[in-house]
Amino acid sequence: MAKLKKREIIILVIAALFVLYAGYVYLIAGPAGKKVKPASDTVKINDFTSELSNDLGKDKLTDFDEYVIKRTQTDWAKNPFWKKDLYRAWAAREGADGGGATSPKIIYSGYVDSGGNKMAVLNGLEYRAGEKLEMEGYILKQITPSKVLIFDKRTGNNLEIPIQE
Repeated sequence: MAKLKKREIIILVIAALFVLYAGYVYLIAGPAGKKVKPASDTVKINDFTSELSNDLGKDKLTDFDEYVIKRTQTDWAKNPFWKKDLYRAWAAREGADGGGATSPKIIYSGYVDSGGNKMAVLNGLEYRAGEKLEMEGYILKQITPSKVLIFDKRTGNNLEIPIQE
């Protein structure tokens, strides 16, 4: 057997002490010293269990809880975790299904304010005030939590688009 280092000897001594203490507690002091009495008052136990089951039965789901449960089970029409290219493909497909509208469909779906830095999520893409939109001829002028103001270069009009939650 190889010679043990001081550290290994200390670990083995501590482990042996734990084993000896556990053997003492379970074999010598445990069963002989304490005896558990069976419950003689079963009426109190029955009252407690019936009272507990009645209290648990009183808690009903609120309308909001039922709404949340119902919403979690439905499929999402627009997945907010899509990648940009997948979202663009979906938006193009939705635009083609919607018919030939002259103005592009712009959806304001998110607002982020981190200090002095405001961002808006338009058609799944993030923009800051003053940036050109992906659609040709549109510039994001102003961002607020409830709406965005977009300037149309071609007509010279401002489009006010409310947030869609």
